[in-house]
Amino acid sequence: MKLGYFSLSPKKKECSECHEKFHEYEDLINHVKMKHHGPLLRCHNCGQEFVKESDRYHHLQEEKAKKLDFRRHR
Repeated sequence: MKLGYFSLSPKKKECSECHEKFHEYEDLINHVKMKHHGPLLRCHNCGQEFVKESDRYHHLQEEKAKKLDFRRHR
């Protein structure tokens, strides 16, 4: 089972298994959990779930940038 590929466009996110499309990333996560029982990746800081490692990595980079930006503006 290959999980992970989906569009990050603002329009719709697509399941790589069945090609069902979702407006919200969270809906795609719930779909993968319920329909495909695929392994999901979690952010070790906030617990947010991701389908692909690259999405989790991107999330971690964004969170790191937010923290650095917050520290600069204090």
